[in-house]
Amino acid sequence: MAETLMACPICGETAVELFAKAYDKEYFSSDEEYRYALCPSCTAVYLDSPPVDRLDFIYPANYYSYGGIGESTTFTERIKAQLDGRMLSKVLKGIPGEKLRVLDVGGGSGWLLTNVRRVDDRVVETHEVDLQAAAAPLAEAAGHVYHCMPIEEFTSDEPFDLILMMSIIEHVPDPRKVMATMSGLLSENGVLLMKTPNTATVDARLFRHRNWGGLHCPRHFVLFTEPGLARLGSQVGLTKVDSYYTQGAPQWAISVMAWLSDRGWIKVSREKPAYMNRVYEPLTAFFAGVDFLRARFAPTAQMMISFKRAR
Repeated sequence: MAETLMACPICGETAVELFAKAYDKEYFSSDEEYRYALCPSCTAVYLDSPPVDRLDFIYPANYYSYGGIGESTTFTERIKAQLDGRMLSKVLKGIPGEKLRVLDVGGGSGWLLTNVRRVDDRVVETHEVDLQAAAAPLAEAAGHVYHCMPIEEFTSDEPFDLILMMSIIEHVPDPRKVMATMSGLLSENGVLLMKTPNTATVDARLFRHRNWGGLHCPRHFVLFTEPGLARLGSQVGLTKVDSYYTQGAPQWAISVMAWLSDRGWIKVSREKPAYMNRVYEPLTAFFAGVDFLRARFAPTAQMMISFKRAR
């Protein structure tokens, strides 16, 4: 008997196919089997019946971004922070204006906003939208305005010159609604900069039926290809400016660790999730190097894409 899957949350297509069955191999929040569907019309990969009413359950207290709340602590993360600074500087140079307003969606303590201010002194106002109440004092102490609410509920009287959505769009159940909200918040020359997993990559194919790390099961609700995300942007009043692939080391590392864990060669548990295991950092460092080389000639599991308002 064929399995019935929910309609695509991006385009409404009902003739979808099973992409993968997966388990939570990072945090072991449950032993439930989750199903991901692939939409042939818009290329979205999405979680069938996402647990939107169990966010506290699937994001446990030891979730990786709740510890340092986004701070760069490992060697690999510190290198990444330096590269992020260069990337942000380049993006900001392309935005005109003497005074810039910047919004970061889901950035925890505001560490990325602090980096933004460091690389461009025209940034005079920085706002953070996040659900982590514990991050508010840290963000505010760093000089950022903190809004503890879902991004779908956020409004602003003034537009933003730069909006950052780094590894966020894949976590929301209705990406179209969120993208439309971002379109309405951008200034005339503003830029929406996004980072999100890419499903059109070799590791997604290799680990598709072996708990691919890019699924971040069950916390990633909708995943895209680059053409698919660009098309969604165009449907909500945005125009793609640029896109490129970058390293997706965490996806590789989690995929390999799930394989090792299934064979009993390493131990990952609810109390000690994958990122706390001693093999996680060396694996991410190794695959970061692999992906930096591979990104020159093949898509990786992580993409950067920027948009402006359509004229």
